[in-house]
Amino acid sequence: MGGQARLAWVDRGGNRLEWVGEAASGLLVPQLSPDEKQLAFSLAGDLWIRDLVRGLSTRFTFDPGLESWPVWSPDGERIVFGSNREGPNDLYVKPTSGAGQEEVLLKTEDGKVATDWANDGRWLLYFSSNPVTRTDLWVLPMEGERKPRPLVQTKFEERDGTFSPDGKWIAYASDESGRFQIVVQPYPATGAKWQASKDGGHWPRWRGDGKELYWLEQDGTLMAVEVNTGPALRLGIPRALFETRIQNSFEGYDVAKDGKRFLVPLPVQDRENSRPVTVIQNWLAGARR
Repeated sequence: MGGQARLAWVDRGGNRLEWVGEAASGLLVPQLSPDEKQLAFSLAGDLWIRDLVRGLSTRFTFDPGLESWPVWSPDGERIVFGSNREGPNDLYVKPTSGAGQEEVLLKTEDGKVATDWANDGRWLLYFSSNPVTRTDLWVLPMEGERKPRPLVQTKFEERDGTFSPDGKWIAYASDESGRFQIVVQPYPATGAKWQASKDGGHWPRWRGDGKELYWLEQDGTLMAVEVNTGPALRLGIPRALFETRIQNSFEGYDVAKDGKRFLVPLPVQDRENSRPVTVIQNWLAGARR
């Protein structure tokens, strides 16, 4: 999306309900907190947190490196994010209160992007690049010994993984068919998998009850499909909800747990939508290493 954009809540038909925050350039990857009262996003190479109740944005990271791809912990008390401050994109974790130091969560030679944290708090899902297997899905235990293990590792690309709310399924994007499609498989993996999309897709998101799955097609169309997970997985017919202006996966979107509202970036059309943002610049200065 070229130029400035502004986040907005829209309904299932794509109709704007309300603006969220102010207009900015480089506004990327909005991620709602579990209680939907806060929003993490990337802006100009750093992460910010917006209090959706008070309408106030505060800077969350301060390193000169590029920080991006925030993922909330299930209790909302921590955020995992990626940073290239020491070379390849590594994973860091930091308290959302700013009361503690950020720490290195996972450092390897390959670049990686965290995409989801299971609701039981035990597993972090991420994808990592590899010169042989391209991009693969990995899980990192968040309890005990933090030793990552591959989840889906093939000669194809697998990325954008997300746990179902009950933690029993994973949806992700795979180009095994020749183009990226949304695939659903059990967790832990059993070898079974089902293709949810028909015309391509990336960045799947689950409804809060796990009964609907969403994704973006390449042209930015937001899709939805009904999901029945018991006793066997059954997927409905994918249907288009509305067209977004999202041009690449780095812009991102999010969905409310009830599946009735979507948070998407919209292009700024006039100066009325471009008032300055109110920020607090140094509330986490003491947490910098």
